[in-house]
Amino acid sequence: MTADTTISDVLDQMKKAGLSASFDEKNQRFFVNSTSLGEADNFELTGLDEGGKNALKALGLSTDPSLDAKHKATVTQGQDAVIELNGVEFKSNNNVFEINGLTITALSTTAADEEVTLTTSNDTDGIYDMVKGFLKEYNSIINEIDKLYNAASSKGYEPLTKEEKEAMSESEIEEWEKKIKDSILRRDENLSTVRTALINTMGAGVEMNGKTMHLFDFGIDHLGYFNSEDNEKNAFHIDGDPDDTNTMNNEDKLRAMITSDPDTVVNFFTGLTRNLYSEMSEMSKSVEGYRSFGSFYDDKKLESDYKDYESKIKTLEKKLTEYEDKWYAKFSRMETAMAKMQSNTNAITSLLGGA
Repeated sequence: MTADTTISDVLDQMKKAGLSASFDEKNQRFFVNSTSLGEADNFELTGLDEGGKNALKALGLSTDPSLDAKHKATVTQGQDAVIELNGVEFKSNNNVFEINGLTITALSTTAADEEVTLTTSNDTDGIYDMVKGFLKEYNSIINEIDKLYNAASSKGYEPLTKEEKEAMSESEIEEWEKKIKDSILRRDENLSTVRTALINTMGAGVEMNGKTMHLFDFGIDHLGYFNSEDNEKNAFHIDGDPDDTNTMNNEDKLRAMITSDPDTVVNFFTGLTRNLYSEMSEMSKSVEGYRSFGSFYDDKKLESDYKDYESKIKTLEKKLTEYEDKWYAKFSRMETAMAKMQSNTNAITSLLGGA
């Protein structure tokens, strides 16, 4: 520091050193602290020489024990929070302890002989919502697949030509093209493969401790063919779900199992989602050639098919041109012959008339 050094300069230097620093103009005091918590982040301000020491004294930042309390900096050392759980000591630099899946936040200091009793409970709602969210996502996927696979036929709806579009209104064109687009994946073989894999995996169950458990063991099942809406026959419903009018009055078996045996519920759905991921991953490798990630169409085959169709279109266009030229030539010769015949007819008529 020099004679020209300002308070702002001092604060900037402290901040560059990784400290949090501010100056209270009303009380003419500096406040300096670490930006991190805990014992490991304690720091000390020292002067490297006599001039530096005098500067700290002038700023009220010196901890020199020879100074009186009025002119000496007040220091509060950072400390780690310490708790003892079942005879084992744990430390934390931020008062939060993560122990065996349990989160403990220390809010105050206890007396030396004071004991604290902790009561834990399973997050029933959290597990239930996780399962419900998973099934909601699955249902949206399988319902969409069923909708596309079972789409009504677009037989009789061919792509519109330019002339046909000119004779139709915008709404008529839109409705016509929507009919075609909606049926593009009707009875599609690849879509059927994915659909079957999803249904089979969800129905196969998960083996746990030598026993295979299924979704219906947790009160989760289909509504049945005649009770389900179209394209929702493979969707799952949770018995006792208050948001599902179809099953809300049934016994809530899932929530009861979460309360009594949460580990089994979590392990089952962990295994089920793992099986789904594995099945989809294997399926993505079953088509020879490169695939886009997360997709089940064959990129190379699409490119090959596109080129084949492009080649066929060019061949057909060439044949059409040749066909048109052929008939134009025939019509031209026919017109010439008809003109000649008309000329001869006129000549004959003239002769007969003259006779």
